[in-house]
Amino acid sequence: MLLTRLEAIKNSALRYRGKVCTKHPALDGERYVKSYGCIACALVAVKKYQRKNLDIVHARNKQYRSNNAEKVSRWHRDWRIENADQDAKRKVEYRLKNADKVKNTYKRYYEENYLRMLAKNNKRHADKLRRTPAWLTSDDWWMIEQAYEIAAKRSKLFGFKWHVDHVLPLRGKSVSGLHTPYNLQVIPAVENLRKSNRV
Repeated sequence: MLLTRLEAIKNSALRYRGKVCTKHPALDGERYVKSYGCIACALVAVKKYQRKNLDIVHARNKQYRSNNAEKVSRWHRDWRIENADQDAKRKVEYRLKNADKVKNTYKRYYEENYLRMLAKNNKRHADKLRRTPAWLTSDDWWMIEQAYEIAAKRSKLFGFKWHVDHVLPLRGKSVSGLHTPYNLQVIPAVENLRKSNRV
């Protein structure tokens, strides 16, 4: 239950219930103590101010982040943990909207760290060989090839990259899977990159 304005001020609350706003009657008079109008009107006013004064807002935000770097970093980390699904969805959407930009970033990183990436890829290749059992049949190898073929066809069909992912990673920290058709799944590349070596 929301308080009156005087009660809210007395109890150091941020919101109170006041006169019902004609523009937003659904909010039932919910208002911020430190602003005029209802909550929705206050947000509109803030956005309008921010659009008009972008330079001031950016400078203020930058200064706050530099003065409170540890606090901001901790807040971002906690938010990502609490909203893991939302964060993953946001990253996927960003990568789909900015495919060229993301591709160029990866390409530039690969060129700048060529030797490191080469070593990483060679290690992964060696790990894959070590995690490939000798008992695989010709049908198993055909199924593995089909997974890579499906990934290539989906990439062409949908216009963004698909990867063949190991459900149980080959180099997982707690568990390691095998390079078998029963441990493979075809998923969007962004999901595979986000998943990394986690189960």
